Amino acid sequence: STPKPSSAASDVYKRQALDIGTSKICAIVAEKTDNNKLKIIGFSETESEGVSEGMIQNLIKATAKIKEVVIKASEMANLKIKYVNVGIAGKHIRSFSTHHSIGLQNNENEPIEINTSHVRKLEQRSKMAVIPTNHKIIHSMPQKYTIDEDHESVDPVGEFGKKLEADFHIISANKVDIKIMEESIRRSDIICKNLILEPIASSIALLDDNDKEDGICLVDIGGGTTDISIFHDNIIRHTAVIPLGGDIVTQDIKEGLGLPRHHAEALKIKFGKALYVKRPVKEYVKIKGEGQREDKKISLDNLYKIIEARMEEIFEKVHQEILNSGISEKLSAGIVITGGGSQLLNLKQQVKYITGLDVRKGFPNSYLTKSEIVNLEFPKYSTSVGLLLWEFADDNRNSDNSFKTSSSLPKVNNFGKLVTERIKGFLKDDDLTEFKDENL
Repeated sequence: STPKPSSAASDVYKRQALDIGTSKICAIVAEKTDNNKLKIIGFSETESEGVSEGMIQNLIKATAKIKEVVIKASEMANLKIKYVNVGIAGKHIRSFSTHHSIGLQNNENEPIEINTSHVRKLEQRSKMAVIPTNHKIIHSMPQKYTIDEDHESVDPVGEFGKKLEADFHIISANKVDIKIMEESIRRSDIICKNLILEPIASSIALLDDNDKEDGICLVDIGGGTTDISIFHDNIIRHTAVIPLGGDIVTQDIKEGLGLPRHHAEALKIKFGKALYVKRPVKEYVKIKGEGQREDKKISLDNLYKIIEARMEEIFEKVHQEILNSGISEKLSAGIVITGGGSQLLNLKQQVKYITGLDVRKGFPNSYLTKSEIVNLEFPKYSTSVGLLLWEFADDNRNSDNSFKTSSSLPKVNNFGKLVTERIKGFLKDDDLTEFKDENL
């Protein structure tokens, strides 16, 4: 069926997002409610094809999947999806800091009042930063402003001075990878409105101003990449993308235990643990043979060792990025882990052991209202929700709407319910004996 067009007035409060991941591709339509939350009115998700390590490798396969979810989400929302916010990740992402300044004095060489045009001029200058010729700047984010070389300011508009300076966090991506993504979206009859680095999108969904002020590292473990964003003093200090994620763990299990990929993935989801602790009694799971294959008995100890080794490698790289940020000792709020790969048992303990920082899991539930269509209050949808919030926040940067800052949004007090939902499909240590010699 063809979606019926919505009224122009109501469309002002609707936004669409497209999350192209290594494991999944999903399209979402949301509207802003009277209490300034998001209500999902259209959603479709499918297993990803043609995407590897966060980048589109096969244009035809990826486009077919994108078209599929866009059509289904449009029909569900009764709204034709035209413009989408899209997340980008991958090993091609680069980030660095740069410094720029402009003069402000008038003809009398006196200080003048700083206005938004001065700030925009400085931001435009930052986008002229020197980057590799095969790259394009996708984000230029001010870190701090300085007026007349001695006065720091978070928001200089309305202050007086002769010179305005700022440090900017610059993020660039490979032009070819951007072009392939945009072409895939164009072939799906939609337009990319905003291209957003995925760890930044996730941070919008998960972190409030207190987190960012105190110092925090967000780690989003996706299928193909692990994305990092680090904040302190309410300023983004460092971003990075590690080209390893949950899929490489599944591949390790597949190769290490000699299993078909779907069995390896099922083992990871049902029994996955990030820390191996030797138990007095060995435990096994029996994998039912397919076709001519015989049944196979798998040692859970071997499974744990495989997962622990790969997750240790990933978080040693995360720890190195934290050290590279230069503010490793200022992360009072610790680490937030999210994404589909964050649901492994004992992962918090492993991360704390490697980094020495406090660790918690992040759920994108604060900004969502109950929807009869789908529940997105799970770590694997953190980026998706952030892509929607980016647009709503952008709408209100020049208004008094409470979407302007994360701390001003009302919170959803349903933590107990969310915890219950998130442990479905995951087992506690004491429950493992129940699956001994049981078919998977």
